[in-house]
Amino acid sequence: MNQPAQKYGETARTESRKTLVASNFEEIEAIRAIWERIQRNEPYPVPDADIDRYLSVVKASGGDTRPYVMLVEADDRAQAMIVGWIEKRQINLKLGYKTLCRPALKCLSVVYGGVLGQPEDGLCALLVSELMKQLRRPDVDMVYFNHLRTDTSFYQAVRKTPSFLTRGHFPRIEEHWIMNIPSSIDQFYQTLSAKHRSTLRRKVRMLQTKYPDEVNVVKYTQGADLEEAIKAASKVSRTTYQHALGSGLGDDSASRNVLSTAAANGWLDLSVLYVGKEPCAFQLGLRYGGRYFLQTLGFNPEWRKLSVGTVLFLRVLEDLCNDPELESFDFGFGDAPYKRRYGDRQWPEASVYIFALRPYPVFINVPRSSVEALDLGLKYVVNKMGLVRWIKRRWRQRLVRFH
Repeated sequence: MNQPAQKYGETARTESRKTLVASNFEEIEAIRAIWERIQRNEPYPVPDADIDRYLSVVKASGGDTRPYVMLVEADDRAQAMIVGWIEKRQINLKLGYKTLCRPALKCLSVVYGGVLGQPEDGLCALLVSELMKQLRRPDVDMVYFNHLRTDTSFYQAVRKTPSFLTRGHFPRIEEHWIMNIPSSIDQFYQTLSAKHRSTLRRKVRMLQTKYPDEVNVVKYTQGADLEEAIKAASKVSRTTYQHALGSGLGDDSASRNVLSTAAANGWLDLSVLYVGKEPCAFQLGLRYGGRYFLQTLGFNPEWRKLSVGTVLFLRVLEDLCNDPELESFDFGFGDAPYKRRYGDRQWPEASVYIFALRPYPVFINVPRSSVEALDLGLKYVVNKMGLVRWIKRRWRQRLVRFH
């Protein structure tokens, strides 16, 4: 291993491998070149596991989050990395949209895309074993893996290695959708049915007809424009059901820090649709590694009938079509009808937990697994009855009305 990496602590050694952990900013900077090289060689590198974005998120926490980055080497060559941090994390025990309770545990969280090096079989077992050793620490009650691909050896190791009491049961598997970006917006329309194509064009015309010369989409990419961008987008976000659920885009120092890093690296793509001077919809994405990664979006429900969110989506997509460096549109976590409608390929993902073999973590795992099982069963029944979209729509309207 090169000299700078010797600065951080070795946690395990076998005849051919050694495992080291970077737990502060200085130690992480010492392995920057290794980190960047491993991630660059990933078949699908994502911004969440980029070193600069990672550092911006940890620093934005204000000290509530501590770094944890594991590096495995063999013969002084990097084989794999685990990118995570230690934080206080709430587990939402939910039935549908109804949150029953939110117990908090001390958590080692592995970021999305944070398993680097494409490990297989024996190396996967080693990585999971080393992560589980952290559960012996008093400051780690569980390990959380954010949306692992379920068709990988690492996911199988995470599911098989823990004992029954410490394994998180009933992981919720979701499809992750992406779309090849067409060469033009007209080519995109041609992929749709004639009825859907006509519907989208009618929505665009309807807004422009009702507000001629007042509809304007502003794209923010520079750090100098962040104040204006965040104020406009967060104003819209506060009106959405996502905000009522605790997500969306906030007008706070943490958001500014993360988005400032994105702007400095040339990733930021934050678009806001205005009618006159009123922001009505926003869409935040990151242009990273030849792909557009959708982060969050939203529209003011008062403008629902004029489909401002759909109009903005189409305007952003048209802009993406004109960028020859972009290959695909990544729709991000979670399922939604528009993702299935526009996406042309997908893979299965699931977030997974491993709990420490101590009374409190095991006590939390029992009701969490029970609630997950009940929720999955109820969703299966509701889906069979064809009521999913109706329930989602009514619950989202209720969240916005009472928030």
